[in-house]
Amino acid sequence: MAKPNPGVGKLLGAMRKLVSEVNDQEICRRLEILQGSEKEDLSASIVKRLLETPGDFDPREVQEPYTQYVKHYLYMVKRDARERTREKKSPPSVAAQPRAKSDNAREAKNPRARNSGEKQGRAAAPPSRGPKGPSQQSRGLESDASASAAEDA
Repeated sequence: MAKPNPGVGKLLGAMRKLVSEVNDQEICRRLEILQGSEKEDLSASIVKRLLETPGDFDPREVQEPYTQYVKHYLYMVKRDARERTREKKSPPSVAAQPRAKSDNAREAKNPRARNSGEKQGRAAAPPSRGPKGPSQQSRGLESDASASAAEDA
């Protein structure tokens, strides 16, 4: 087994701090495997320059097995900076804002008011039954007719 590589270890530590996606974790895992198997190490001066000024760093300065990891680290740094500027510029989302008390009180009384069926893609409640249909009306007439016949007799 190869001796631990301190230069790669520093790069790996910096990358782990910036992990935000599943593929970042996978790339860190692969770099860790490479760290244990590779005989060559990244020089301390290259790693120091990479970590201090990632924007000015040229990934072609790094020897071949580590080039793709350095490129991904540079991508992670840019993505992190982009996300931080987005957080500063964007106002808080509507979902994060507290709701008015009147909305909360209405929902407490009627929790279904918040989740209407149409909004969630479910069918709305069936319409209420209207006046009696013709078959029910005729039955009503028959019973009325038999009642009036009984009265005549």
